[in-house]
Amino acid sequence: MRPTAVLSLDMEDWYHLDYFSGKERSDYTMLDGIDVYRNLLDKFNIPSSYFVLGELMEPLSAVLCELSKEGADIAVHGWNHARPLTMNVEEFTENISAAKTKLEKITGKPVLGYRAPCFSMDRKRLDAIMKLGFKYDSSRIDFSSHPLYGSLDMEGFESPASFIYKKDDFFEFEVGTLSFFSRQIPVSGGGYLRIFPWRLMRYLIKKYISKFNVYTLYIHPFELSRKPPPYPDSSISALTRFRFQHGLGTVENKLKSLIDFLTGEGFSFTTFTSLRKDLL
Repeated sequence: MRPTAVLSLDMEDWYHLDYFSGKERSDYTMLDGIDVYRNLLDKFNIPSSYFVLGELMEPLSAVLCELSKEGADIAVHGWNHARPLTMNVEEFTENISAAKTKLEKITGKPVLGYRAPCFSMDRKRLDAIMKLGFKYDSSRIDFSSHPLYGSLDMEGFESPASFIYKKDDFFEFEVGTLSFFSRQIPVSGGGYLRIFPWRLMRYLIKKYISKFNVYTLYIHPFELSRKPPPYPDSSISALTRFRFQHGLGTVENKLKSLIDFLTGEGFSFTTFTSLRKDLL
């Protein structure tokens, strides 16, 4: 398999972050980061996968229709960013089924993919996804030290490539991590791309792609927003403020550098849906 990268955007707002639960200021949006992301990828002529929350589908309907006409891979990220492992299987099924139905109504196309908020996933919920007709998921990450992430058993799946699992025509695309000083380090973006200096992130990614030829990036609109960050409830801890605000304003240039770096390393860019078709 040739070196392949999939860039993806989790279409949620800043206040959907789990550590702001119950303390959000939803009157302030940083969704302008979606346009920053789209414009940047357009300059490089790079496709992308998008995972969108159900409660944002109506206000983002025009954007979603544009992306659909452009052939983008638009998938579900749940309805309201509730972590799947905080719901029972029935509640979870209703949650993502409603989001899938809503998105298909807006775009007029079948929805094939799903990613769990906070990678909060287990096998029971993965089986529920498959029963609903999804054809791929990207919720698995090997990072047990994170308190919110789930553990996803892939028993019964085959692995046609590193970090990719297949059962019949359904695929699980794992978000890659790198073993570094006996610990797994996420190298696939999100807060890690924002918080880590680019020189360190580049070093980790270079080590990763020297071993594996599929690289996945996930990122959020607030990390690419050109608006100043809001100042949430004063009860928010200093650590949470750091995790949210550190590195804002640097991510756009880091993403450009990442694209240049991967291109120079011979990577081609695709979407999860296109990669699934290729692997089939």
